[in-house]
Amino acid sequence: SSFNSLIFLLTVSFAIERSSEISMRFIFSISNSNEEIAVEIDNPKFSEKGLDDKIYEIKADKGVKFANNLKLFIIEGKFKTENGTWIYLKADEGTYNQDSNIIELNKNINFYTDEHESLKSDMAIFYISKDIIEFYDNVRHLTENTIVTSNNSKVINNFNNISYEGNVFTKFKKN
Repeated sequence: SSFNSLIFLLTVSFAIERSSEISMRFIFSISNSNEEIAVEIDNPKFSEKGLDDKIYEIKADKGVKFANNLKLFIIEGKFKTENGTWIYLKADEGTYNQDSNIIELNKNINFYTDEHESLKSDMAIFYISKDIIEFYDNVRHLTENTIVTSNNSKVINNFNNISYEGNVFTKFKKN
């Protein structure tokens, strides 16, 4: 039998700023028909504090980098709104595109606050630079007194404007 591809693995560990360690495993897969290079990253983390005081941090248990995309697994994140409220994020997986600064999230997505407000869905797209989050499939917006379900939802303006599309159902809780 002949080998159609060659796989080469190299593990590298190095320290950054003496307090954090990043471990990378490079996976190179070369075949006769095409060439594909992936870099596996343990505990990837990216954050930004811009001139307009926008702050965000997104991290994952594992990432796999292909070209300008970073596939993420077991994601956590947080970002600060203009009024100082922290919005937290959890998702099972997603893909971050470095060129567009967009993260597409999949499975068990939950954006939530310390004030017991959360938006959950099965799929979402977070346009980080534009402060826009679009939720798709099985959308649930939960507050202390209200539950809103819909097919799709769009959050803009630092969580100040939320719109719902499709079959929308609202339930008010009694105090």
